[in-house]
This record gives sequence, C-alpha cells and structure tokens, in this order.
Amino acid sequence: MLEINLNHYNEMLRYERDMDELRALALWISRYDQKLSIPSLPKPREYVFDLIQHYSEKFAKDIRRQTRLSPESLDLFHSSLYSIKLLLGITPQDIETASQQQLYRNSGFWEMRRFIGQFGDVAESAALDGVTDIVCAATSGCIIGEYLGLLMAELTHQPIPVNHMVFLRSGALPIEGLLPERFRLSGNHVLIADDALMETRTAAVMIRKFKEISPEADISILTVDIDPDTKYSAFMRQFAHVYLFDE
Repeated sequence: MLEINLNHYNEMLRYERDMDELRALALWISRYDQKLSIPSLPKPREYVFDLIQHYSEKFAKDIRRQTRLSPESLDLFHSSLYSIKLLLGITPQDIETASQQQLYRNSGFWEMRRFIGQFGDVAESAALDGVTDIVCAATSGCIIGEYLGLLMAELTHQPIPVNHMVFLRSGALPIEGLLPERFRLSGNHVLIADDALMETRTAAVMIRKFKEISPEADISILTVDIDPDTKYSAFMRQFAHVYLFDE
C-alpha cells in the first residue's frame, strides 16, 4: 500500500471516527432481523441504507464545492446519528466492532484528495465507456462513488444511479453483498467504486452479486489505491474497464 503522508494522515484522524459511525450502520444492516419491529420506522433496513446514501452524497457535494467536509454537514450528521443509534440500539461496542472489521484500516475516502484533479478525467472516461450504474463498496468507497457520480452527472447532464453495497462478514472477510430492496440496475454496465483494492475478496463478492442480478452485465472498477500484485493479476482481466489514478 502507498504510504500516507502527514496531510492524509491528519485527514484520517479527522474523519475516521465519523466513518466508523457509518460502518456501524452497515454492520447493523448485516445483522438485521426481519422480525424486528420499530413503530416509527416501518422499513428500518431501508431507512439505514438511505441514511448511508444521504450522508455519503452530502459529503461528496461538500468535497466538490470546497474539497473537504463542512462543519454544517458534520453537525447534521452527528445529530442524526445520535438519534438513530438510540433507536436501533447501536452501542459504542458496535462502532468499535465495525471499525475493527475493516480489511485495510489506513484506507478511506480522504485518500481521494491526492487525486482530486484526476477525477474529471475518470468521470469522462466512464461516461464515454457507457457506465450506467455506480455501486459503492460500503463504507469507505461510498463518498468516492458519490463524488464520481456528481462529476458524471455534470458531464452528461443527467443523473447516474449511485447505490451502496454493505457486506455480511465472517470476521473481517466479506462473504455476501447486501443491497437495498429497491435496487435495480438501470443499464448493463455497472462500476464498482472502492477506496482500496489490496486483494480480490470484496470485489469478488460484488461481482458475484451483480452476476446473480444480471448475468450479462459488464462490470468495471474504480479504486484509489491498489496493490501491485492485484493490479497485474488475472483477476483484473475480467473487468470491462479499470479506472486508476496516476501518482
């Protein structure tokens, strides 16, 4: 993995706890019991998916406007999550568990700041290549995918669907991808957005899920950081397009 310089490390310290809160929401989804009844939330699982998407998009818009998260957005985020954590029974231990379940703890959306000037070129390439859907690997890939979706929408003058996949895990290893009930592919070319691709486990789970949904779908991938062995592996040849960034 590429070394994180001091500025990126400071970004990690600033936002990592907030991302752990989102990870705890994803963990809650993976543990969701359909028998659970919450009178004020008729569809709690879908509400939590919507919450992850709402703040991922909001943070991406902040980065688009001012290259960092705004204090106003973070205040709203903290207020909203304080309430929903109480309602869902998410504990500090759940947040710590969600944090520990990451495969790569030094990765995150802040790494995109190294390449912010290159995202326009990636968005243009993805639009020309006919990408119809973006699905983010939750949660570190969520803001990255939402940011790319904003740029593609600006280029094409039409919105591109951005969704988020959370994972049922065995320890830290993802074993199944979970999507909102409403999820439908809008076309036949889905782009996986992730922060780091240091192995093939997460991407393999996502590919399997998409092939179940649409066996003929083209699948591409965007990642901010990639391990050299993975980059040149046979696994990567199955993607229609691989979008990377130059150091």
